[in-house]
Amino acid sequence: MKNLVAIFLLLLSTAGHAQTLLVSDVDDTIKLANVKDLSSAAQYAFDEESRFLGMSELYNLIVKDRPETEIIYLSRAPEWFMGRTHRKFLRNGKFPQGTYIPRTDYGSDVHKIQTLRNLLDDKKPRKVILIGDNGEQDAEIYAQIAKEYANQGIEFYQFIRVVYSKNTYLDGGALLLQDQTGFVTPVEMALELEKNHLLETSSVQWVMEKLVPKILMQKSHAAEGEVAFPFFVSCGDLKWTWDESLTRFEVMRSFKDRIVARCKIKP
Repeated sequence: MKNLVAIFLLLLSTAGHAQTLLVSDVDDTIKLANVKDLSSAAQYAFDEESRFLGMSELYNLIVKDRPETEIIYLSRAPEWFMGRTHRKFLRNGKFPQGTYIPRTDYGSDVHKIQTLRNLLDDKKPRKVILIGDNGEQDAEIYAQIAKEYANQGIEFYQFIRVVYSKNTYLDGGALLLQDQTGFVTPVEMALELEKNHLLETSSVQWVMEKLVPKILMQKSHAAEGEVAFPFFVSCGDLKWTWDESLTRFEVMRSFKDRIVARCKIKP
């Protein structure tokens, strides 16, 4: 009887807590934004359609494989300015249902990190997937959160889209920090998620069959729509670490060649 009571209390204490929390930035992570260029950023500001190819599909695959996943779309942009556009963008892009949190109560410098603290304290997740880009402070904030909660048994998985090079004109991209994986397309993320048992092999196979061919057909410097390689992306700082996939999936050889050529990185 005591054992049954203990199990009941354990279940009660974890009710409403997300076992896996996926927190995704919006601008320059899933939505084309080009935040480093004021003129271009102004043109993208109210674009409700232009997005990075395959990101909504990847998020939906994660939810399919890990139904306990709760998704948070966390943006540094203020509600009054980008809230309506972001919400329509998420619907238009068929991103999985989640909670959208724009900047409202906190200043721009502390909004993301304080919101993440609140989420982790409230949700008490076992695993946290953090997805952002190197255009602003995502890498630094994610690393800080992982450090702060290191002793609480949470497994953190940090992914940073490489949008800007450290040599970008005037204001370079942020450097990735320890335990962070850089990516240019959702393919690299899918391979890492599978390695960490957050995505099933069948879903990775779907990515190889459905997304990789679309990526290979993409222009190298596109401007709008569903885009794999926006014209403003400078991804020379990407570190390629997925050679083990070359023997698993035949299409990956062509994919690697395309990434190496577009990003101008050493193979």
